[in-house]
Amino acid sequence: MFKTKKNKKTSSRHILFAIDSLTGRGAEKVVINLGEELLKLGHQVTFIIYEDIIEFDIDSRINVYKLNPLIHKGLRIFSRFTDHKNVNLFNSLLSNIEMQFGVVDLILSSLPRMDRILSLIKSNRVYHIIGNPLSLQSGIRKHKWYKKISRIWHMKRIYDGRQIIGMSYGIGDDLVEYVKVCPASFRAIYNPFDFDQIKTLANKPFELPINLISKDYLLHIGAFTLQQKRQDLLIEAFALSKLKCKLVLLGKGKDEDKIRNLIKHYGVSGRVVLAGFQINPFPWIKHARLFVLSSDYEGFGNVLIEAMILGTPALSTDCPYGPGEIFINDMKDSLVKCGDAKALGKKMREFYLKPPLINEKSLKRFEATTITKEYLEIIP
Repeated sequence: MFKTKKNKKTSSRHILFAIDSLTGRGAEKVVINLGEELLKLGHQVTFIIYEDIIEFDIDSRINVYKLNPLIHKGLRIFSRFTDHKNVNLFNSLLSNIEMQFGVVDLILSSLPRMDRILSLIKSNRVYHIIGNPLSLQSGIRKHKWYKKISRIWHMKRIYDGRQIIGMSYGIGDDLVEYVKVCPASFRAIYNPFDFDQIKTLANKPFELPINLISKDYLLHIGAFTLQQKRQDLLIEAFALSKLKCKLVLLGKGKDEDKIRNLIKHYGVSGRVVLAGFQINPFPWIKHARLFVLSSDYEGFGNVLIEAMILGTPALSTDCPYGPGEIFINDMKDSLVKCGDAKALGKKMREFYLKPPLINEKSLKRFEATTITKEYLEIIP
C-alpha cells in the first residue's frame, strides 16, 4: 500500500500511541501529556484506542482512532487467536493513517490489551511503556505457585524479547527479577510534566466547597482501588492523626462503597470528603495543605510531582517503585514505611503542623521538554 514519503532532512516526526482507552487514570494521562508536548515541538501525534472511552479534553490536532477489536471471550490460553486477527485490524488502520498523515516513526504501546496485540508485531519502531510493577499489579508475588506460573507465562509471552520503556528504574528491576521477562532492551524514562500548563490549570476560576478552607485540608487523588491505592490505610492513618482538618479524596472506582464504609468505621464521617473524579484536579491540589499518597505500589507517582510543582508539600508511603526515585536527597523525609498506618498518621500530623520544604531544583529533571526529547532519541 502506498505510504507518504518523509523527507529525511525534516525534524518533524510522527508518533503513534496505542492504548487501551483514554479513561481518567494515570497511565492515560501520561500519554496525553506526552502527546501534547510532542505537538508543541512540531511533531505529528496519533492515538489508536482499543476501547472507545475518552474522558479527557484532548488537543484537536491529535488524531484519535478506535481499533474496533474482536473480543476474546474464552479461556486466556486461546486468546492469541483473537490477538492475531486484531493485529490485522491494527495494521490495516495503521496503513490508512500513514496514507493520510505520513509514515509513523515511533509506536508507543501502553496497557495490557494493546500490549498483547502489538507484541505480535515485529518492528523496531514498537516500544511498550510499562507504568506499574507488573509483579504487584498482576498479583504474581502473592498468588500460589500454579497461579504464579500462569501469570508469569502470560507476561513473558507478551514482553519477552520486546523493547520496553519503564516509568521508573524499579519497574525494570521488577520485570526481570519477579516476572522473569527477558526484554530486548529496557530504558527508564520518567513521566513528563508541563510545569507552566499545570500552573495555568491550577489558576483557573475555582471555588472550594463551602465545607473546605484553602490550605487547611489534606488531599489524596487516585482510583478507588484498595488493593493498590490503599485508601483503607489512608483513612485509618487520618483517624490516628487526630487532625481536625478535612481529608479530601478525588477519584472514582470499584471500591467506593468500601471506602464509604471505612470512613464510618473509623469515625471520621464529618472530616472526610469524597469529591469524585475531577477533570481538572490542579486547583484542588493548589489549595491543599498537604498531598498524601498511601499506595502499596506505584509505577511512578505523577501526582506527587504535580503537587510539588504547585507548591503543595507531598507525603508518600515508600512503596515500590516510583516515590523513592522522586523523593531523593533532602526530601527522603517525605517517605514513610509502606502499610504502616501509625507511621503515616504521625507524619501527616507532623507535616500539617510544619510543612516540609520542596526542592524545586530536584523537580526540574521531570520537565516535559527534557522527557519528550528522551522519547525522540529512541526513534530508529
